[in-house]
Amino acid sequence: MHLDIPTLTLVSLLMGIGASIGFTSLMTVLYTQTVLRIWVASIWIGTVGITLIGLRNHIPNSLSIVLGNGLLVLANVLTLRGIAHHLGLPWRWRWPGCLVIAYAGCMAWFAYVTPSLGTRLMIGSLQAMAFNFAYAYLLLRYCAPAIRISCRIAAAVMLCNGMFYLVRSFMPLDPSSGQDIMLAGTPVAATYVIGILTGLASYFALLQLITERLMVDLNRAARTDGLTGLLNRSAIVAEGRASLARCQQRGQPFTLLIFDLDHFKQINDRWGHDAGDAVLRHVTAVLRDVTHWPGHLASRYGGEEFVLALPGATLAQGLDVAERLRHTLAHSHARIDNQPIPVTASIGVAMARADSRFELLVRQADEAMYRTKFDGRNGVSSADADDMGLAEAGDSRC
Repeated sequence: MHLDIPTLTLVSLLMGIGASIGFTSLMTVLYTQTVLRIWVASIWIGTVGITLIGLRNHIPNSLSIVLGNGLLVLANVLTLRGIAHHLGLPWRWRWPGCLVIAYAGCMAWFAYVTPSLGTRLMIGSLQAMAFNFAYAYLLLRYCAPAIRISCRIAAAVMLCNGMFYLVRSFMPLDPSSGQDIMLAGTPVAATYVIGILTGLASYFALLQLITERLMVDLNRAARTDGLTGLLNRSAIVAEGRASLARCQQRGQPFTLLIFDLDHFKQINDRWGHDAGDAVLRHVTAVLRDVTHWPGHLASRYGGEEFVLALPGATLAQGLDVAERLRHTLAHSHARIDNQPIPVTASIGVAMARADSRFELLVRQADEAMYRTKFDGRNGVSSADADDMGLAEAGDSRC
C-alpha cells in the first residue's frame, strides 16, 4: 500500500472542514458557551493552516510555510485558551502572541535563510508535542471534581497526541525529498495517517468536555436558586434527608436553622423589588461569610426564608452559628444606589432526634422561628424537643 502525502493532506483537510462545520453548527445552538466559540475559531484557523500547507508548490512559500504554520500554532494557542477558560483559569495573551510570532519566524528562517525541511518538521512536531502536554497538564491539574471524567479522558487523548508528535520529530526523511514535504517519504506519510486519527480523537475529546460541562450546569441550575446561587427547596429537602440519615447512622447530631427576613414586604414596598433582590443577595453573602461548618447545606427555602443545615452540630453549636448570623445581619446593611437598607432576621433552631425525619425537623425549626417573630423579631429561638406540633401563625411572615 502506497501512502501518498498529498492525498493524506487532502483527507486531513476534509476532516478539518467537517469538524469546523460540525462545531460551528453546534455553536448556533449553544451560543452562550464561550469556550465553544474559542474552539470553533481554533478549528477553523487550523483548517486554513492545513489548507495553506497542502497547497505547497501552488502558492508562495511565504503563504504555505510561514503563514500556514503560523496559523497552526495560533490554533493550538486558541485551543489552550479554551481549555483554560473551561477550567476557570486566568489568561494573558502576551506570551502566546510572542510564541506565534517566534514560531513563524523560525519557519521563515529555515525556509529561506537556512533551508531545512527536517528542521522545520522537528520544530513543528515539538511545538505540537508541547501544546498537547500543556493541554493534558491543565486538564489533570485543575479539573473540578464535577467534570473530572471528561477531563481525564481528554488528558489521556492529549498525552497520546503529545507522545505521537515526540516520535514524529525524529522521523527520517526521504533523501530525495529536498525541501518538499509532499515528497518526505513513507515514514512521514505514516505519521499523517496517525495524525488524522489523533486529530479525530481530539475533536471527540473536546466535545466530551463540552457535554459534561453542560450536564453539570444543567444539574446545578435544577438544584440552585437563580438569584442567590443557594440550593433551592427541592434540593435542600433531598440533600438534607440524605445528610440527616448519614448522621443518624453514625450517631452524630444534626441541627437545622430556619430564618426569615423581618419586614421584607416593607422593603419591597418602600424601595422596590430591585432592592428586595439586593437584600437577598446581601443576606446570601453574609450567610456564606459567617457559616464555616464542614458539610453544611444552605438554601433559599422560599421567598425571604432561608434554611441552613449543620450535620454533626449540636443544638448549642447551632445556636452559636445562629447568633453570629443574626448579629452580623443586624450590624450590616444591604445597599442599592448607595442607599443603605437595614436587614434583620428571625431565626429558629432545632436539633434532630434519633428517629427524626427531615421534614419534621424543618417544622420544628419553623415553629421556633415564629416564636422569635412573636417575641419581637431579630432574635434566635430553639425548638422544644418534646413539642412535635406545628406553629399556627398568621401572615406575620412579612
